[in-house]
Amino acid sequence: MTDSKQWQAEQAQFNDTSRYQDIMNHPRHISRAHLPMTKRDRAGQFSPFAALTGYHELLAKTAARYANKKYPTGQQLRAIFNFFHHCKKGEKLTLTYFNGQSGYYDHYQGQLDQVNWAQQEAYFDDESHIPLRNIRQVRRENSNGHQNAATSHHHQG
Repeated sequence: MTDSKQWQAEQAQFNDTSRYQDIMNHPRHISRAHLPMTKRDRAGQFSPFAALTGYHELLAKTAARYANKKYPTGQQLRAIFNFFHHCKKGEKLTLTYFNGQSGYYDHYQGQLDQVNWAQQEAYFDDESHIPLRNIRQVRRENSNGHQNAATSHHHQG
């Protein structure tokens, strides 16, 4: 069927109101039980993705929280992973990490419990856990109280 014939067939089908002649000139029903809906509310019923109300605002808030994050290079990430591969349970660590809840870098000091390599998170004896990819600096404290081997400094720029 050619485009013009298809268009004519569609017009004939959708413009034929003969089946509705018995109700065409009746006045619109006005409910006594419900107030009339405003045009804005009626339009809202048909707005696309109405179920996702607030979704765009949530994305914007999340993006704003992560605006301060400096993503590590591959070399910096390998240095962090290498550092944790050589850590032992119970070692006291001091680190600077990106806190995804606040959107800023925080400092943390605690004793390492374990590293979950599947989840790439460091777990500490106080039940804190920090994603390895969010760690900006980490250092180990010796038993004599001296700092040892600061690693993976991210350079801003």
